[in-house]
Amino acid sequence: KRCDEIRAEALIFLICLSFCTVGEAYPASSLSADGRKLMNDFSQFGLIYVKDVGKDAKTGNDVKVFFPTRVAVNLVAGGDGMDDDDGDGVGGTESSAAAVRALDASLHDPRPSRSHVAIIVQTNFQLCAYTTSELHVSMLGLFCDITNYRRLPNIVFYRITRESIKAAFKLGIEAAQILRFLRMHAHPRLRTGDQPLVPSNVEDQIWLWDRERHRVKLDEVYSVQCRTIPEYRAVEKFAAAEGAHVWGSEAKLRHLVRFSLAEKVVAHLQRWRTREASRKQASAVSSKRAHKATRQTSYA
Repeated sequence: KRCDEIRAEALIFLICLSFCTVGEAYPASSLSADGRKLMNDFSQFGLIYVKDVGKDAKTGNDVKVFFPTRVAVNLVAGGDGMDDDDGDGVGGTESSAAAVRALDASLHDPRPSRSHVAIIVQTNFQLCAYTTSELHVSMLGLFCDITNYRRLPNIVFYRITRESIKAAFKLGIEAAQILRFLRMHAHPRLRTGDQPLVPSNVEDQIWLWDRERHRVKLDEVYSVQCRTIPEYRAVEKFAAAEGAHVWGSEAKLRHLVRFSLAEKVVAHLQRWRTREASRKQASAVSSKRAHKATRQTSYA
């Protein structure tokens, strides 16, 4: 009985959509509870577009509106041609008749072969895949949102989201592989025109999501604290020559070097300090001897 009620509600909704105007907003609050659930389902099928427009000032609930598409308006046969430019109703009737013929043809052969998959990617990031193979459904679920999808006997509706693409990247799937898969299995009708197999905005967005992974590059470093300006500059020169230098601050006399090359930089610093200590010691001894010789000369 409950199924019959939902079926009747769906038929009423579809009939009402045939009298709507394409692109005009209609409030979701005018629908019943079952109607609002069907609204979300129809949105997944691409029949209507649902948009949040804010919150109700009294109740605080989200306010939603839906926009019927031309497919939804022409889905029910016998349209009155409200959207026809000539106003004679011919265009609407022909569109409805064509939709009925296409539906009738698909019902005679509703199931493609098990090895067949034909994908249509829409500019709103919705993906329609004509397939009956569980393998293909699982493959699409690797980079599509599997928490909110709709399925018919011969077609499955997915949505490509940032989170689903990021999840695919974590599994080791590359952006190029996703786009190559979508092009390889694009619907044959897409190959007959000039339109791209994957909408340019979807392709660009997938590449942008891929580049987000490389915005920040982490590198393990080692901190080298110097004592004097000459020591700081000596370490900087050696680290730069070895390709180990990452960052430095002359005010703090501090360098950050790559951890893999830190041992060589530290060894160079120790040698430099040893040479400086020997040079200063030799200079001190030389100065002491010169001072002693000067004193002896003055006594003489």
